[in-house]
Amino acid sequence: MAILWQYSTGEDYYEVRSAGSSVRLYRNGVHHSQWNPKRPLAGSVWDLLALPALHRTTEGIETACILGFGAGAAAGVLGVAAGIKQIVGVELDPLHLSVADGFFGCSAGVELVTGDAVEWVRTHSKEGSYDLIIDDLYGELDGEPVRYAPLDDVWFGEMVELLRPGGMLVLNLIEPDKVPHLPPMRNAELGARFPYRKVFWLEGYENRVVAFSERPLKAENFRARLRNLCRAYPACYGVGRRYLMEDF
Repeated sequence: MAILWQYSTGEDYYEVRSAGSSVRLYRNGVHHSQWNPKRPLAGSVWDLLALPALHRTTEGIETACILGFGAGAAAGVLGVAAGIKQIVGVELDPLHLSVADGFFGCSAGVELVTGDAVEWVRTHSKEGSYDLIIDDLYGELDGEPVRYAPLDDVWFGEMVELLRPGGMLVLNLIEPDKVPHLPPMRNAELGARFPYRKVFWLEGYENRVVAFSERPLKAENFRARLRNLCRAYPACYGVGRRYLMEDF
């Protein structure tokens, strides 16, 4: 594994490493993101953020907003596998966005925004601009992930106001036990708006990616898109067997 770039702020230490065709970002020794342009779906936890979009039709999602953009692994999958051409990524750490631009190939088709994603949503929440919003808002404390945005009705309501009609919310959670207690499961109004719900995970990982959609999430769409992706990128063959998912 070769080190392509390293930088220290005095408090944080960053490295970008290559492993074959894969590029990986580490901060303080924690593996934050990776991208392989020859294998867009690699069976990693970052894939999970994009899988809900593959369950919708190709016409269903044109614009996406990723809150907690990181270095852009999910954006890479959304662009290649889901064909989403307009993506906005909001990220608190400007060095992550520098890596996204310089090493992860996120300069084309992605608007990178440095800032506090919670405040950004509150500023833009009345716009109704996106078909898909991904919430991956985790910080880091002593090397452990810490949830940055509250999982309450107010936060969900603000994200919903960013959605176009027919849209979808996707959240990454490291606490599986919280899935049944998310606002659309308790709040009748949110529950009625998002009748289609699916959870995604990988064996051996605590992460649960949860999708709340206004339109059906169809397995046949996912299978068709995965077939097309594997034809274009043969290294992806077999990766679908790693993904676990169920309606709830």
